Amino acid sequence: MSLAVPEKVVVKESATPPDLRIYTHSSLLFWWPVWVVGLGMALWTYADGYSMVLVPRNATVGASQAQAPEGKALESPLVQVARSKVPGVVFVLTLLLVIFCTHAWIRGPWALFFAAACSALVLFVSWGDWWEPLLRRFRMLRVYINLGGYLLIAVPLLLAWLVTVFVFDRRTYMVFSVGQVRLRDRLGEGERAYDTSHVAFEKRPYDWFRRLIGFGAGDMVVRIGGPHPEVVELCNVVHVGKRLRVMEDRLRTKDVV
Repeated sequence: MSLAVPEKVVVKESATPPDLRIYTHSSLLFWWPVWVVGLGMALWTYADGYSMVLVPRNATVGASQAQAPEGKALESPLVQVARSKVPGVVFVLTLLLVIFCTHAWIRGPWALFFAAACSALVLFVSWGDWWEPLLRRFRMLRVYINLGGYLLIAVPLLLAWLVTVFVFDRRTYMVFSVGQVRLRDRLGEGERAYDTSHVAFEKRPYDWFRRLIGFGAGDMVVRIGGPHPEVVELCNVVHVGKRLRVMEDRLRTKDVV
């Protein structure tokens, strides 16, 4: 007589998803194009291999030599500068664009209005046939920055960007876990916890320039209900759209379970 041995049933518990940390960032997050372009233009200047000779006033400059007036001397050519005017112009335009776009909020309908205004300006210039004189005057723009000038701006800005983004900006953050949201402040060693049933998340309209150079950054608003309602704004959250989708999926999963 044989006995039937029941099969062993293994019940797999659903793995708890890891906590999702959301960090806010300062406006320095968007300044990486300045130090990237600065280092690139410094490399261009170094590879070009030309130096600038500083001459006093009334010096005579010929095809192959420079002669200082009596009683004055020429300085040694220690200042390395690229022959082309492109590096200086590109660096200055990048710096001005980043300054403007990080201090002027252009989001939502204002972004559409700004794009329409730029298009209208381009059409107006084309209608007036002014492109040729404008380009001719632009070619007259000459900006020369030496190798030390690029490095003096780019290297400290790079160090400040790394320290701010990866150290200072990580002191205050939000932790989204299953059934709970915690706001932590490492600087004051404080933490506030809220149940997700009383929490609503909202994403503000994108600032398209900041989204483009800020790795999909945007602003998130956390509305906390209950007896003591509270609104917390998280600024410049990287990949804000992706993080909101993850939180919404986890909230739906909780509701089903």
